[in-house]
Amino acid sequence: MVLKKLVQLNDSLETLVWGTREPVTSLMEKGQLPAGWSERYFQLLTAAESCLFVSNTWPKRLFLSLHFASCYLPLRYEVWIAAGNCRSLQTQQELGEISRTTEILFWNTLLEHRCFIECETLTEEQKRLFGLALGDDCPLHVSNNPDGLKDWRAELISCLQQLEQTYGDSADWPAWILITIHFVSFYLDLALKKRIRQSHELHSDFQSQSQIDHLCKRLSEQFPHQWLELLTRLWLESTHCSRDASGLPLIKSLPRQALTITSSRTSCEVLLF
Repeated sequence: MVLKKLVQLNDSLETLVWGTREPVTSLMEKGQLPAGWSERYFQLLTAAESCLFVSNTWPKRLFLSLHFASCYLPLRYEVWIAAGNCRSLQTQQELGEISRTTEILFWNTLLEHRCFIECETLTEEQKRLFGLALGDDCPLHVSNNPDGLKDWRAELISCLQQLEQTYGDSADWPAWILITIHFVSFYLDLALKKRIRQSHELHSDFQSQSQIDHLCKRLSEQFPHQWLELLTRLWLESTHCSRDASGLPLIKSLPRQALTITSSRTSCEVLLF
């Protein structure tokens, strides 16, 4: 029953995100989403939550629709702004809410699956991905070490290549793997390009601060590394911000790293798409 509903939701999300009423053209030509688009997206997201929480595997295309809506629709809107058009607070907040709601769904799903506690169920390549992205070998520990970052990126790419061999032809993927690659592609990009401090001035523009606080509390209880909670909070509280050319939120209070970081974004996105 859950699988059947996931297939139906997958079809509906694909039609909404990539179909004839797809939002990209509207954002890039008019600077706004199609009428009623976000309302329909939230309806599908709400309908998907109960299924996604109890399903260890997700249709990859369903995940891609959510991933695209959360991270790429704000980027497409910035193309409209870069062409000299005026920024619309309504559109920016609408996109921010789409992103924030989707990201909270991802994190709640990851916490629900508790893969990081049941590591004995993971394959060696899965354990390696987890360690490189969310565990002790996350590059935030070596963010001021060019050689360490280079070694981390090489190992990550090797791990992604192994995952491609294992899951490349599968329509359904372990949900936590998809969410973890999403984290590496965008969240870690932000952390490696900006100096993330122990505290920051951001707060969500939406009536969702309690959701963010609750989620971050769960992260702090179940993950040993404080930087994960800090980085996740920063991302969730910045979904309403403008984005730079790579889709990262523009947070003026965070200075750039002095080092030139070679992003792993391309490798992650090639695997996902």
